[in-house]
Formats: sequence, C-alpha cells, structure tokens
Amino acid sequence: MHIQQSKVGKSGGPQYWLQNSPTHILEHIVRHKKCQVILQTPYGPVETAFNALDPCHKMVGGRVVKANAQHFRIQKGESKESIGEAIRRWFALDAHRDFESIEIEITFDKRSRFILVPTEVRWRPENAAKSLAKILPSTKEPLSFHSHFQSELWKKQIDQAQHSRPDALAWAVSQFKQFVHYYDQPEAKLVSEADLLRLAGAFDHLGLKLGPYLLRGFDCPASSFHFGEYPGYSCPVEIKKRASGFKYQIKNYQSLPRSVVLCLDYDTTHPHEHVDFIEVRSLVKFLSS
Repeated sequence: MHIQQSKVGKSGGPQYWLQNSPTHILEHIVRHKKCQVILQTPYGPVETAFNALDPCHKMVGGRVVKANAQHFRIQKGESKESIGEAIRRWFALDAHRDFESIEIEITFDKRSRFILVPTEVRWRPENAAKSLAKILPSTKEPLSFHSHFQSELWKKQIDQAQHSRPDALAWAVSQFKQFVHYYDQPEAKLVSEADLLRLAGAFDHLGLKLGPYLLRGFDCPASSFHFGEYPGYSCPVEIKKRASGFKYQIKNYQSLPRSVVLCLDYDTTHPHEHVDFIEVRSLVKFLSS
C-alpha cells in the first residue's frame, strides 16, 4: 500500500491519501473512525499527532467530527508538519523535491494504533524511486549494543566518528577502557550509577547525550540520541551496573515508553519489548578491535 500526496502547490498544503490498502486496514479505520499513527524511524518507533481517518470523519480540536473527505487519509492533527514532511525529516531525505507517493507497511501495536513503516518514496515529476529499506532498523533493538547484539545504527555511527572525529573518539575510548579496567580490579566491588554517569562526556562524542540525573522514575529521562544526518531522538535512559536490574522499572512503570538501559554488564536473557541495552564492556571490546 502507499500514501499518495495530493494538492501539490495548492492552498492548505499537501494531503496524504491511503491507496491500495488491504481490506482489514480500511475496516479497522471505519470501526474506530480514527487511528493514531506511530511512525517507524531509523531509531525505532515514535509517537505522533497523526491519525488515519475514514472518509466520513476528520479531527477538529482533538475531536472526531463528521466530514466528507472522500478518501481514507493521514491527517496531521496538532502536528506542525504533514506525515510526508515527518518522513522526510526522520529519514534525512532531499528537502527540495515533492513526493509523488510513499510506499508503506502497517502493523498494529497492543493499543490498536497504526505502526506506519515507510519503505520507499517516489519523487515528482520524474517518479524516481528511493528505497528506505537500508535505513530502517532490521531489528527490534535499533539502539542496542551488547555482547549478544550490536545494531547497524551504532556501527555506522562509530564508523563515522572514526573518520570525522578520530581524536575525540580516541579520547572517548580511553575513558571507557579506564572505567572497565578499574571495575575489573578485586578491590572495586561496587559500581554505582553515579560512576557510570562519569562516562557522559565520552558518550556525548558517540551521539548519546545523557540528560540530568534524577532520583525518581527513570534516571535520565531527558536523554537523546543524535546519529549521523538524522534528527535527535528523545529517549529515557536508565543507569544500571547489570542489565537485569531493570526488572524493577518494568514492574513499577507498566506504561513504558521506548527506553534504553546503560550498563557495565549485559546479563539479560529475556529483554523487555521496546527496551534497548548499551553495555560499556562490549563497547570497549568493539572499539579496541
């Protein structure tokens, strides 16, 4: 299926109609009148203000009201940008070309919201195509780097840092090595969360900016990732010596957003859905090689 851009160069801005949609998708929209859209990005899924609507309804001031739109479509709602511009921004696409259409796949989350996955864009006027498959995360752990898995997004970021900022990367690697070496000594029996936060400067050179350390909820809720040419991705970070210590947060914060656990050692056998893990020890091993 795809979303077709209409109203090019006309007042009101571009609109995006759902085309060639499977029957079960259309029936789902009709049944619910509107479905919130979760957009898949190179970092993972993000919540949006967009809604998929049937032809007989539209969103006005956050409410669903009757309409005569004639098309199933993606409405921007309270967002300042259209779904097309959001895809352009998140995937770092050409800012000077108009979309003809955007090929998509749609699945559902546990709350019956759309997870919209853009797979290819076509440009006007030549109808040239650009695949987004290599940009999309091929795993449920796009921000993870540990002994069992290292995401391609992290590997690409490290490779870019090696070429564009080799001195800064070398300093970051030295900080990681010193940290792991010290806590491997017999006398260093305890690693505190504050100790791991001392690595914030080193992580900053790798695109992870740790936010202020709080004493309730997530440790660093205002953290963000900024990899390559993509925009920043806000994501709370929890600091743990061992990855398995995250069980408390899963139990006490049932409505978890996507989150990342920064740890010295990865020892989780069944990671929670939408939780990524960054293991300092694995980073040291990878960067040293």
